[in-house]
Amino acid sequence: MVHTKHGSSALYTVLLGLCFLALASANEEQIQLAQPDFAIYHTKEQILEEVDNIAKANPHIMKAKNIEYGDESAENPYRANMKVVTVEPGGHTHDHSRKIRLLLNYGEHGRELITVEVALRLLQTLADPSAELQLAEKLHGAGRPDLQATLHNTIFKIIPMENERGREMVEAGALCERKNGRGVDTNRNWEVHWGFKEKDYDPSEEFPGEKPFSEPEAAALLALATQFKPHVWMNVHSGMEALFMPYDHLASIPKGKTAQATLEVLEKMNNISCGGRCAVGSGGKSVGYLAHGTATDYMYDRLNVPLSLTWEIYGDTEATFNDCFRMFNPTTREKFEEVVANWANAIFALLELLPMHPAIPKPRNLGRKVEVGAVLPKAVQAVQDAKVERKLGSAMHMSMHSNMTDSARIGAQLFGIPQARKGLVGGVCVIAVLCVGLVIMLRGYSTGKKGRRRRLQSV
Repeated sequence: MVHTKHGSSALYTVLLGLCFLALASANEEQIQLAQPDFAIYHTKEQILEEVDNIAKANPHIMKAKNIEYGDESAENPYRANMKVVTVEPGGHTHDHSRKIRLLLNYGEHGRELITVEVALRLLQTLADPSAELQLAEKLHGAGRPDLQATLHNTIFKIIPMENERGREMVEAGALCERKNGRGVDTNRNWEVHWGFKEKDYDPSEEFPGEKPFSEPEAAALLALATQFKPHVWMNVHSGMEALFMPYDHLASIPKGKTAQATLEVLEKMNNISCGGRCAVGSGGKSVGYLAHGTATDYMYDRLNVPLSLTWEIYGDTEATFNDCFRMFNPTTREKFEEVVANWANAIFALLELLPMHPAIPKPRNLGRKVEVGAVLPKAVQAVQDAKVERKLGSAMHMSMHSNMTDSARIGAQLFGIPQARKGLVGGVCVIAVLCVGLVIMLRGYSTGKKGRRRRLQSV
């Protein structure tokens, strides 16, 4: 009896220790979650104030306007503000019919802070003529006027932060929030293929709203795009590295010369600004899931915007499911600066390629044909020199692999406890360890699967 009592005591001690280890494994992810460093990033209020200051300091080429839309018919009325900055590097004009028109949208999903920082850097560059000249020299060499000529025949409308209400929630601590202030993904609220749901549809990620354009943010963008009639629509996101065109709701690109020309532009942009790493083509084919009711598909299908684009500018493929800030945003100042500089400069690289597209009016005073790969901006060259080899497949599998590896390591350490023992206690411990290890492994697989979905749930 004494031997049995001591054996039972040892068994309970081992099982209790296993429970603590399992709990520690389950909570380890939460302990290590990255947080926004507002010594590196701007807060929402700082961004909007800085945007206003830039526009006020450059009234000859910039105008900032606040658009307020609301849904007063709802039981709980909901209103949203959106700041739009109009930039004409060649000076304000009344007739935009002969100019290249770009509508650039940033910060559609609250958790993607890095995209808003790119918008701010772009505005800072456009406001500084010396910076434009430096870019022209880097792209073509001294004395080449092509970029300047293109800029002076271009008009931008830039939305630095579409989803201000969602951004407020993120800054309040909801770091995984992508939806707007009343829980709707505004990039599922557009009318093309609205409301269709995939088998793994997750309302916490992509609830499309009660009807198309129910959300003030989507309604405001629709009104702006309808009036502006852009040649280029660009929705900038993070979560991976990709240069997408329609379609999001189909695993194919549109047919015809216009779509093929757009694909060629994106392939060149991949080499210039992404070091060949970006997934290129249809979002529905390349991202790993179909997205319904997106702005990009609507811009192309209904508003006939010839270059309707979605750019994905950053993603941490090793971030775990709940580590959303790390997943969508750089966490170091060095990486932050690299991403922001590269993708702000990428807009100017795109401008250099636009005249080759048949749907784009050729700027006046354009001196020569665009040659891709001349002299690249330093930030772009640094990315290419690094030769980082990341592929879409690794983004889809890294999370599961990482979690299962951790589970296997814990299991191997635990198996060392009972292997040196014999008898009943040792046998029971082996079974207990097997059970706990299986639970942790299954949890790791499930979390990894969710992580892949969230990581790619950026469009």
